[in-house]
Amino acid sequence: MIFIIIYAVQINNGIAKEVVGPAYNLRIEIINAGAENGLEEQLGSYLKKLELADMQLDIIKTSRFTLQPSKETFLISRTKDNGGVRELAKLLDIDIEKIQYSELKHNKAHLNATIVIGKDSVIDALLNKPKELE
Repeated sequence: MIFIIIYAVQINNGIAKEVVGPAYNLRIEIINAGAENGLEEQLGSYLKKLELADMQLDIIKTSRFTLQPSKETFLISRTKDNGGVRELAKLLDIDIEKIQYSELKHNKAHLNATIVIGKDSVIDALLNKPKELE
């Protein structure tokens, strides 16, 4: 389940505080399927550095796939509830129509999403975006 809200009450010095965790906790695999070498690692580092209030991103695995290059960058939702994957698509500036669903039979890593980086340079543009535009 990727839509999780952690709700707790913390008591400090007699004052109760509400502590709310991120709405989405995504475990992500990144596959470079046609873009320049090393882009999967760059994207993983970029996502790890983001500080998002409503989403926690855990990069579980990065790899390069060369057997069948992809022209376009797209997302694969690994769970039926893809709300978090839709938010990830918005974050990466990927059209939500490019989200595919393919559940893993033996999902031991509990992946929620796979990012497939294609030759269309969507990710390259994101990583090279001027800081003032982010």
